[in-house]
Parts: sequence; C-alpha cells; structure tokens
Amino acid sequence: MKKIDIFVCSDAGMRACASWEDAFDAFPVTGITLPGELDFASLGQLLTQSAEPVLRPLRIEGRDIHVFNDAIAQAIGRMADDDLLALAVAWSRTAPWADLDAQPCDLAGLLMELKSNWHRSATPDKALFAWVDA
Repeated sequence: MKKIDIFVCSDAGMRACASWEDAFDAFPVTGITLPGELDFASLGQLLTQSAEPVLRPLRIEGRDIHVFNDAIAQAIGRMADDDLLALAVAWSRTAPWADLDAQPCDLAGLLMELKSNWHRSATPDKALFAWVDA
C-alpha cells in the first residue's frame, strides 16, 4: 500500500515548504492509499484519452514528490460532478483497482475533493502534486 497526499499549489510554493507539515498547513490536500505502486495511468487515460505520462518527478532532495501533467488537473477542475461520478465507476474497473473490488463512491469522493481543492486554490500557476508516503 502506498499513501499519497495530493496538494494543490504552485511549483514555487511546494519547493518553499521545508516539510510535509508545512505543505499540509499551507495548501489544500486530498489523501489516497493506492494498493501498489504510484499508478494513476488509468485515470490519466480515462481523463485525457492519451497515453502521455501522468506524473513526472519533482526534483527536491529527500522527497518523493511528483507533479500531475497539466491536462489531468485541468480536466478534473472543469468536469461536472455527474461526469466525475461516471469517471469513478470507470476508474474502479481498471488498474490498480480492478482486482480489489474498489468502491466507485470512494473514488468519486476523492475526485470531487480534488475538484473542490482545485477551485479553492487562487494560485494562478497551480498544479497537482503527489507526495508519496507523507
């Protein structure tokens, strides 16, 4: 299992944080526990119909932080709630969830919270940052 916290902030904002606690106190955050590796590929394909990499590592010494590609963040931010619910159902049937009998309502909750956090952040150059094992 891999615990991931997803923050909404700017690159400069994330780099300015001295610790996970600083980021947690400063930015909207949503948490998820993945069943295995850091795998959001199926979510990316469902959102963008593209096989482009979903995450890229953010080079900060001693931290396991990745940035979601911009198309993912933008898609989550503009989707209607009903579309997010349908996306959650489809995502629950793909890796990494397919063999785990994941509940679509739990994944929908995560997606809705990400959308809400995306809109709460006033940062013009915001992005979604995945901090692993926070």
